[in-house]
Amino acid sequence: MLLMEKVAMLTRRNETFALAMIIESKGSTPRHVGKMIVYRDGTIEGTVGGGLAEHYIIEDSVKAIQIGQSKTVEYKLNKQAKDGIEMNCGGTLRVFIEVYPSRPELVIAGAGHLGSALAKLADFLELPYCIVDDRLGFCTKERFPNASNLFVNEDIGKALLAVNLNEKSYVIIVTKDGDDRVLKTALQFPIAYVGMVASKRKVIRIFEKLKSQGVRQELLEQVHSPIGLEMGSETTEEIAISIIGEIIKVSKEKKPIKVKQLSR
Repeated sequence: MLLMEKVAMLTRRNETFALAMIIESKGSTPRHVGKMIVYRDGTIEGTVGGGLAEHYIIEDSVKAIQIGQSKTVEYKLNKQAKDGIEMNCGGTLRVFIEVYPSRPELVIAGAGHLGSALAKLADFLELPYCIVDDRLGFCTKERFPNASNLFVNEDIGKALLAVNLNEKSYVIIVTKDGDDRVLKTALQFPIAYVGMVASKRKVIRIFEKLKSQGVRQELLEQVHSPIGLEMGSETTEEIAISIIGEIIKVSKEKKPIKVKQLSR
């Protein structure tokens, strides 16, 4: 497979990676052209010349992935030069590192009115999403034609278990009456985000119930509730916008954010 074909495939699979490409080469360098895919763990496909220069490029690519920003870097391949690296080639390389971040993968638990509004907004933003519900008549391809998958089970906790929850999963809980079961299941996985639509009183009640079932406090502190950006939302569509807005904000954060806390 050609390298750019692999880039296209990784993009379709919503993977996170960087593409490092030589954009300028002066003097003596290991290579004058070259492209290399760098993954989050530092593994690579392709090459930009090997050796110590490539080691530095991999290192800078991993850092770029971690902060989610593309950048151009220059390397002086001369150990005698100021800011040079321990090489004797004498030339310089300029490399563009393009970061391909994964998009949030929405897991919409609840196929009612708000779930439908969230799905329509995700369609507009081209965010991948699946629907989880315990009602066969609601969780249908007709209502959610662009969902990547539909997970239905009369036990909504089991329906969520069928989802491949991972660090790209953003779980939005908008069920009719299964919030506690969905939340308990979601907190078993290393997900990127979990938010729940509920009043403060209801959230406190659910938290107390889950703590009595052995769910640790530090896990509950990850939950975003009240969910969404504070923008005075009232209609279903406005609430959906505030929720997606918060998810976009969380996904762009370069540092761990302070999770909203409930006051009793």
